Amino acid sequence: MRSLRPITLPLCLLFPAMAACASEPAPLQAPSSQADNTPQLRVQLSASRRTVLSSELAGKVLELDVKEGASFKKGQRLVTFDCAVHRAQLNHSVAAEAAASKKLEVARRLDKLQSISVSDLSQAQAEANMARAQSGVGQVMVQRCAINAPFSGRVAERKAQPGEYVAEGKELLAIYDDSSFEVELIVPSHWMVWLKPGHKFQVRLEETAQQYPAEVTRLGSVIDPISQSIKVFGRITSNDPTLLPGMSGNALLAPPQS
Repeated sequence: MRSLRPITLPLCLLFPAMAACASEPAPLQAPSSQADNTPQLRVQLSASRRTVLSSELAGKVLELDVKEGASFKKGQRLVTFDCAVHRAQLNHSVAAEAAASKKLEVARRLDKLQSISVSDLSQAQAEANMARAQSGVGQVMVQRCAINAPFSGRVAERKAQPGEYVAEGKELLAIYDDSSFEVELIVPSHWMVWLKPGHKFQVRLEETAQQYPAEVTRLGSVIDPISQSIKVFGRITSNDPTLLPGMSGNALLAPPQS
């Protein structure tokens, strides 16, 4: 005769209350603090100035030499388009403007001699204005054939390749200013009593394991009614070439001793 073996049931099945506990994640821990009771608030680093450069015309990318992570200077040529057609159109517009101006000059001389009608003089003036406007459009299009850096910084992402034909408005480069970084954190809303722009504090970043001096630049405009918290924005006051957008860590910030 086969012997019966004892069946071991999990405690979760024997005690439903324990089963409910096992299915839930562990509760979040309270924010940690240093030995001097200074709270450590989570912060994230972002570039104070950043933008995405887009094409202002449809055409072929002739030059795009900067790569992701590369540094550049303000005014440096970043993108060049093949604009042979636009330059030819500009030359045609400039020649038409010169011809219209010459015609207007002759018409004015004839007007002094009372040898031209008012309507003919007005027409010559209108043609000169139209030619001047067309020439201005051509100059703007030629200026858009190249994109220069609006500030010094680094390339975050390259979204096009040399030789690629892009449409107007196509995103080409994501860039940022690597000389100034901003931090964002969330603090209790009652800290607004003492936390003001210009307040100094320290930021410790996990990626570098270093502390950096910072100061508050502005407070958020909305208080979260549920958590009773508010956003605070600050900036790193030291210039460190190792800083990168997206770095995170803790802000060493605490209320003043009462």
